[in-house]
Amino acid sequence: MTTTLSSLGTVLLVDDDKVTNLMHQRILDRSGLVDSIDVATDGLAALEYLEARVKDNKPMPELILLDINMPRLNGFEFLERYAKLPEAFRSSSTLIIMLSTSVLREDMERAHRDPHVYRFITKPIDKSDVQTIIHEYHELVGS
Repeated sequence: MTTTLSSLGTVLLVDDDKVTNLMHQRILDRSGLVDSIDVATDGLAALEYLEARVKDNKPMPELILLDINMPRLNGFEFLERYAKLPEAFRSSSTLIIMLSTSVLREDMERAHRDPHVYRFITKPIDKSDVQTIIHEYHELVGS
């Protein structure tokens, strides 16, 4: 028996690498499981994006794919500031997946210790990752 996955509304890609963003956008688009994809090229831009969503009374993204190594504000610095944001910014239905090409054990352990990080995945993501993440998202938030 095959289950049909419901789509997600918005995914925010937070990565400074243009090629990775294009590849992840293409994979998400082709999955047919995402309504909208937004991009921030570093952690500071991602925080500004979230602030603008709150100001414009738009829902938070359901999924944030967050790179570790970025200029201005890296993924871990983003998480530190994200944890201090008002509740309106931190939707309980937002999953943060940390992505990295890093295979450093310290990075993985630090990501797993952060209460806002749902999972750590070595990038790039593929179609199977997208399907798994979206399936788990719907199990977690009950939609």
